Amino acid sequence: MEWKDGARCVVCLTFDFDADTSWRNIMRRNNIERDNPVVLSIGEYAPRAAVPRILKLLKSHELRAGFFVPGEVADRFPDSVKEIHSADHELGHHGYSHTNPARSTLSEEKEELERGSDALAKISGVKPAGYRAPAADMSPHTYSLLVEHGLLYNSTMMNDDLPYIVEVEGKRIVELPIRWMLDDWVHFGFNMFPSLAYQSGISSQEKVFEIWSAEFEAVYEEGLYFMLTMHPQIMGVPSRSKMLDRLIQLMKSKGDVWIATPKEVAEYWLQHGEE
Repeated sequence: MEWKDGARCVVCLTFDFDADTSWRNIMRRNNIERDNPVVLSIGEYAPRAAVPRILKLLKSHELRAGFFVPGEVADRFPDSVKEIHSADHELGHHGYSHTNPARSTLSEEKEELERGSDALAKISGVKPAGYRAPAADMSPHTYSLLVEHGLLYNSTMMNDDLPYIVEVEGKRIVELPIRWMLDDWVHFGFNMFPSLAYQSGISSQEKVFEIWSAEFEAVYEEGLYFMLTMHPQIMGVPSRSKMLDRLIQLMKSKGDVWIATPKEVAEYWLQHGEE
């Protein structure tokens, strides 16, 4: 694959800025009568401490990233989302209330798309170009709704090492695949209550650096594409952000890695992906 300006491989650094929406949905789904303030504070860590630290790190490397933001987060934490946009990072669609599309009716999924777009456009002035499904799940209608909504790309599937084109009702949308091993939540996600929610344990950042750096080296060798999915509340703590800093330094040390936003990769793939 020929990447932009002769790059050997491409890297996307992305953050799902869910704040506390995931925890609120879990509590609602499990009929928990009151919001647990300690649980919600895990998500609130993102706008309070994590997003500023991540933005500072990205600025130090002069890099642009993609932030997938539920519309509800944009409405409730507008200052954080404005800071992300002002730093020239991409704002991607992540639903409105972070509701799983596969648990939604067609009209509910449509409403989530419309409200999510409107909330982000209110801050950025433009509708988002790309989408990542909340809870990494899609309904039978999702692709059709995305093209109907005019979205350029989706970043939810896990079935390839490269982007690819999906033909939907005579229109084309780029799929930018993700992968669980390159998602910080599966390594670090932990919460005591409710006990059934995202309790995978707390890994050493050294172990995760080993996994991610080894995958990057393999992707670089084969000339592929590396999509890293992170969450500010998870990756934005001091020790893990230091680990991310080391990973970025490794990537930049190669000298021929294109570190791009998801939109940039999707636009490039539409023009050159099938050559």
